[in-house]
Amino acid sequence: MKRHLFGRWLLFITIIPILTVGCSLLTGGDQEVNLETQVAGTMIAIHVAETMNAQGVVPQEISGGETAEVIESAPLTATASPTITLTPTITLTPTLDVPMVSVSRNTYCRVGPGEGYDDVGALLEGEQAEVVGQSSDGQFWIIKNPDGEGECWLWAYYATVVGPTDDLPNYTPPPTATPEFDWSGAWAVSMGNPCGGVFVEYTMSATVTGNAFAASIDTGGSTITYAGTISEDYMTVSGTWDELGIDSGSFKFYALGVNQFNGNYQATDMFAMCGAKGGAGFPDPCYMP
Repeated sequence: MKRHLFGRWLLFITIIPILTVGCSLLTGGDQEVNLETQVAGTMIAIHVAETMNAQGVVPQEISGGETAEVIESAPLTATASPTITLTPTITLTPTLDVPMVSVSRNTYCRVGPGEGYDDVGALLEGEQAEVVGQSSDGQFWIIKNPDGEGECWLWAYYATVVGPTDDLPNYTPPPTATPEFDWSGAWAVSMGNPCGGVFVEYTMSATVTGNAFAASIDTGGSTITYAGTISEDYMTVSGTWDELGIDSGSFKFYALGVNQFNGNYQATDMFAMCGAKGGAGFPDPCYMP
């Protein structure tokens, strides 16, 4: 029906200019008619009609021979919402090429294993350092010095290492540095029962040759001699003592600071023995098992 009405309307608007031209020619009026203009008007009318048809505007005849435009709504075209695909974020844990170490407590890093070696840095909580080796007993990691050049030994007790460690070389401890503690010299010593007995004080003269320790005490009635060996870290001396064949036994001394030691000697029972020099007082406790 719409196609039929449109065709009739198109025919109507097309004929009007032609009839107008024809009427003008038949009447022979004085008004000059420009046929080219009329044809152009016809083409415009056809274009308008085609446009209206494409937009859903359909002419409809109504009473009185007039025309009215009935605009039909164009069907709604649903526009698809874009599909959003959420890709989960995958966090990849990087594979370390070299082992790294961190500590749960601040730990000194030394030139060798243990307190007998100078500290040259420290690994603090929250820091990391590269591991380059380990001790043969597994007690120390050798790391790049976090506070300077070179490498240092880190106690493994508070350490956690992440990364490949199978190919790490084993390190041999370096020789200890020249110790600050000097076992030789004149020592004021105190000896007695560690359980509250009477302590007596003497002067002990000691000499050191390499790691060999020798000392003597003049008690005023006899002489006590000591022969022992100083440990590699220079922090202990242990050996035997003898009092002119009267009595004998073992002893062990522990270095404290640079001018004190405490320890013990054994006869029938275990006794305390400690020493000081350079104006220092006796350490407390004097006894150390």
